[in-house]
Amino acid sequence: MYSSEMRRDAVARTASSSIAEVAAELDVSPSSLRRWLVRSDLEDRPRSGRPQIQSTADQVVEALVSTAGARISGKDYSTRALADATGLSQSIVSRAMRGMTVPRDQVHGGDEITVVAGGFPLVIIGIRVADQRGGGASAVSARRVQRRIAGIVAGLRSAGVRHWPQRFDSEHRQTDAAAMLELLQAGGDRERFVVFDPFGETSGTSESANIAVHREFAEFLDDAKSALAACRDIPGSLLDMLAARVRHGFEGVMWRQSSQADPRRSSMISDSMEISSWLPKETRSITEHLAIALREEIIDSGYEPGDRINPRLLSRRMQVPRSSVDAALRRMVDDKLLDGSRGGSRIPLITTLDVLDLYAGRMAVGEVLLRSLALRPKRYFVPVQLALRQVEASAATKSGIDVEDADLHFQQELARASGLRQSTRAFEALTLRLRLFISVLQLDYSPASDRILIDDRAIFKALSLGDADTAVSAWRGKVDNAVRHMAGLFARRRFDQDLWAQLTRRR
Repeated sequence: MYSSEMRRDAVARTASSSIAEVAAELDVSPSSLRRWLVRSDLEDRPRSGRPQIQSTADQVVEALVSTAGARISGKDYSTRALADATGLSQSIVSRAMRGMTVPRDQVHGGDEITVVAGGFPLVIIGIRVADQRGGGASAVSARRVQRRIAGIVAGLRSAGVRHWPQRFDSEHRQTDAAAMLELLQAGGDRERFVVFDPFGETSGTSESANIAVHREFAEFLDDAKSALAACRDIPGSLLDMLAARVRHGFEGVMWRQSSQADPRRSSMISDSMEISSWLPKETRSITEHLAIALREEIIDSGYEPGDRINPRLLSRRMQVPRSSVDAALRRMVDDKLLDGSRGGSRIPLITTLDVLDLYAGRMAVGEVLLRSLALRPKRYFVPVQLALRQVEASAATKSGIDVEDADLHFQQELARASGLRQSTRAFEALTLRLRLFISVLQLDYSPASDRILIDDRAIFKALSLGDADTAVSAWRGKVDNAVRHMAGLFARRRFDQDLWAQLTRRR
């Protein structure tokens, strides 16, 4: 806490020196000095205490919001839902949420988050300022950005970052500060950084107007919230990472913008680099890449049924030309994967009958493919075995998106190894539709990762022994588990279990 005399002295010095010079001389942040310049009274302001119930409520709401991840934008984290979950009044929850974000009229999208790194003794948030020509309004709602700012602020608070100066000293460093400082040195002309640095670790770096260093946690949060409010959106992948690190004291956080467009997923190269020489070296179509990219874009941009898809954002995520994305979207509309009835490409409305129809079709075609594969020489099983290893690796991480992607890849390799070209094409078309369903419904497969791995291993073992009946039985059980998992989302929409049983019963 700075004294009133010190604040008055700092303001007086700005008459003959620049803000940056005065801030360096007095070891205060330039942003604090700017706030003092516009204050009419530099005396200590009385702090009106809040009722204890509000302080306790703030901690409870922070704890819930900090681990929400990308789900913070959903209905489960509205103030009403949080009030129901905690037993607090909605007005108290609303006050707690307002303390973690900015007013809606301060949200003005255009900038982009480029990096977030955290670990004692530093937290760094990097923002790329929008080009005057390329900037524009946010593609998402201000309410969504507000909620996601609250998610980041709650994570920082719940992780105990504000208590670093009291709990540690510079000798207890857990993160390589030098490596994090390289982020600041590598920033471009349009990149701005907001840094929490309670021990002055950044004092040796070259001074820059683009780097705002704060030794006080409250000032850091205020500056960070303002910077985030100027962003067009806050990616769900970032929120998920922060939520996972909250209980670890914010140690090990390293999120970069490039991680949203991992070339291993979004390049035009096949996702099976080890494909066997006994099979053609196929590559994913642009349509399949788009279906995969939509999964992440729907999470990050909050698309819901009926929303129009922004091809510009997809082009950036996939790192492919806009014309290619436009053509792929048109093909998906033609194939009824997307809704084009009102112009453009929109997220379709998915009914329970659509779900039953899709899974029943995949079950039937899958049985044909498995029976054919059980009769083939074992050399055709090589890419299938490699795909199974990917499922095993993904299941160990408990990441729902990774498990889902690896499992669908395993199923695709089963189809390709079967030798049945027409059935394989039909199965792959159904897989594209399934990817879209999973994206729109935002299914989380992480709780089912162990079950998925058990089913895949059972299918592969039976096929290796040439036992088609056992493989088909395991496949049917796997699909049935998937349908029942999806049925939970339709609990209020009269999911027809009897119809599912009639569509899939053995003849």
